[in-house]
Amino acid sequence: MEKFEVAETEYGEVQGIRKTSALNTEYISFQGIPYMKAPLGKLRFHDPQVPDKWSNVFDAAEDIPSYYTRNLVTFEFEGQENAGIINVFTKNLKPDNLYPVMVWIHGGGFRFGSSKTDIYGPDYLLENDVIVVTFNYRLGVFGFLSLEDESLNIPGNAGLKDQILALQWVKQNIRNFGGDPDNITLFGESAGAGSVHYLSLFEQTKGLFHRAILMSGSSFSKRWAIVPRDMSRRFTDDLARKLGWTGQFGDERDLLEYLEGCSTHEIMEAIETVVSNEDDFAKGVCNAFIPIIEPYKSSNCLIDRDPVEMARDAWSKDIDMMFSITALEGSVRARAKEEVAYYYLQNSAYFAPLADLGIEHTDPIAQEYGERIKNIYYKEHEKPCTENQYPYLLYQSDSMLVHPIYCSIQSRLKYSNEKTFLLRFDANGTHNLFKRVFKCSKYNVAVHGDDLFYLFKSEFLGVPPEDSKEITVIRKMVGIFTSFATTGDPNCEEIEPVKINPQTNADELKCLQITEDDVSEIDLPELPRLKVWSSIYDDHDMPLY
Repeated sequence: MEKFEVAETEYGEVQGIRKTSALNTEYISFQGIPYMKAPLGKLRFHDPQVPDKWSNVFDAAEDIPSYYTRNLVTFEFEGQENAGIINVFTKNLKPDNLYPVMVWIHGGGFRFGSSKTDIYGPDYLLENDVIVVTFNYRLGVFGFLSLEDESLNIPGNAGLKDQILALQWVKQNIRNFGGDPDNITLFGESAGAGSVHYLSLFEQTKGLFHRAILMSGSSFSKRWAIVPRDMSRRFTDDLARKLGWTGQFGDERDLLEYLEGCSTHEIMEAIETVVSNEDDFAKGVCNAFIPIIEPYKSSNCLIDRDPVEMARDAWSKDIDMMFSITALEGSVRARAKEEVAYYYLQNSAYFAPLADLGIEHTDPIAQEYGERIKNIYYKEHEKPCTENQYPYLLYQSDSMLVHPIYCSIQSRLKYSNEKTFLLRFDANGTHNLFKRVFKCSKYNVAVHGDDLFYLFKSEFLGVPPEDSKEITVIRKMVGIFTSFATTGDPNCEEIEPVKINPQTNADELKCLQITEDDVSEIDLPELPRLKVWSSIYDDHDMPLY
């Protein structure tokens, strides 16, 4: 058998390499295929462009660097500025029946992460008959700079536009890799799930995918999935000044020319100091360069209003969706200015979603709302402190992730007639890598991102033994996800006789709970807390969906 395989794309031939997965399944790996022109020089912040065609066979046999970022596990800087690539993993270029396609979008707060196989190895998913596709998209200011001067043609959301170009590549080329262009499932985790949700709202993506899985994320989160225009303007100015720019506030042309000349490393380091404690804990925005409502209508405008409004009439009302959460999503904040958070939260008003509601912490109503939320997590006279971290992490779980997901499900139940499923991952074992990364090993629950390593093979972890609980959970997770990607039904033989049912009533949400010992359909444990959050928005006459 030949070691290498060649496939055709619309830009030229690509050569992949035959590999054996960690579970001894043969597959063909194509990595590093350019799906966009290198975003260098004057293209650094602009919408992506299609790549030039090549005449020689493109070598796609090796993993390539990520976009310049911090590694999600080691936190070390790595990568390069030219990394607009796509990876395809398939067991057969010419199967008797075309494979369902699973397109993965990595997370990392729109600032970190990549499609590299150090975390996202396709080995486990390829045990079933699917094709796995992963890709990179621009991060931080490179993907989400937004300027108001229409002549500069940088309205924002270039990173999301990268994702659309990657999906167009899949639609146009995947048949040549054995994939079915009419059976594509988009899935992602954290900011990757937020991206999946955003992509389901855009008219430009209609027909590019047919199902969606959102793991621990939603575009409805105001904390990390959308930035207010006034704050974006200030963040951009602050970034440029930290890099040495001395121009006049509002001179976007001069600012852009300056940023085009700064080194990638300097920019990424400076971004880390742009968001102040006040921005984070009082104004509710923890990342500076993320999706934004674009300042003017262009031919390629994606976000023209609040995602909550966009979801009401989005084309994706006509496709099935599956959401999932972990038991402790708030772990993602365990290492993020925790002492500062406790300082702010001594004042109960800061528990309230101030920015969402458009109120200041000095408003008497903020104190009332904040007390109602605080009382969900803390007993009487109990205060946020280092010695009592768990209630704080539960609060962050609901504030940042679980409540926005709940609202997304409510939106689906109101505006869509298609199926909506919910998973809750709470398996504990040696593969819960992010529990260690976030320093939450003392808690006997699955944390944000732990579910990834029961779908993907990571170089940071070994392969679990055949008789282990970990391999059993892997098979259940892979069965659920690939079954949904194949037919729209997550029920599979790996979880029988348990059955997961689509949601029908937001007031009585059930979920498929996955632990290290079993799976079961249960009432969503977080629901009583989520109803308190929703009641505050209702009292303030603030629509949630």
